[in-house]
Amino acid sequence: MHRNNRIVITPGEPAGVGPDLVTVLAQQDWPVELVVCADPALLLERAHQLALPLTLRDYQPGQPAQPQRAGTLTVLPVFSPGGRGPWRT
Repeated sequence: MHRNNRIVITPGEPAGVGPDLVTVLAQQDWPVELVVCADPALLLERAHQLALPLTLRDYQPGQPAQPQRAGTLTVLPVFSPGGRGPWRT
């Protein structure tokens, strides 16, 4: 029996390069499901700044892992306090 796996990614400091790297990482297919613990609005903002397509899906606990498809990310939402951070203007 073949089972898909997940890789959970925490991109680190919202004002750093981590959200950019995750957005770029999402631009190709992967044989595993990438689950990013981050603020969804931040990821979409970075994708817009980088002019990269990005569609977010909510992480669904208990559901089987799905291979990563280019241009999508599975997100476990982690919001910054107050919904704002140093990356916002």
